[in-house]
Amino acid sequence: MPYKPKEVERKLQDKFLFGPAEGHSSDHHWFQLELPGLPAILTKVSHNREEIGAKLEGKIARQLRVHIGYFRGMMDCTNTREKYYRQVRENPYPPFDVLF
Repeated sequence: MPYKPKEVERKLQDKFLFGPAEGHSSDHHWFQLELPGLPAILTKVSHNREEIGAKLEGKIARQLRVHIGYFRGMMDCTNTREKYYRQVRENPYPPFDVLF
């Protein structure tokens, strides 16, 4: 099921505790999560109101360091905050040493 940008933003902020990321371009809304001992996790979401397509879902998932199926579970409330935090600590995809 495709997601709307506002829905993704709301879940990132309310459920997974991402905050606004400062110092980035204003063409997208940027979000950041800081977990102790890990590099910052950064993602961006478009301003538009159209549903996010599969290609953009994949990009957001990679930025969040998870597979697309895991990202969909985050949005569909089958993956909890604790499970996500554990996932990025134990098995990030792509690993943190991979640059975008």
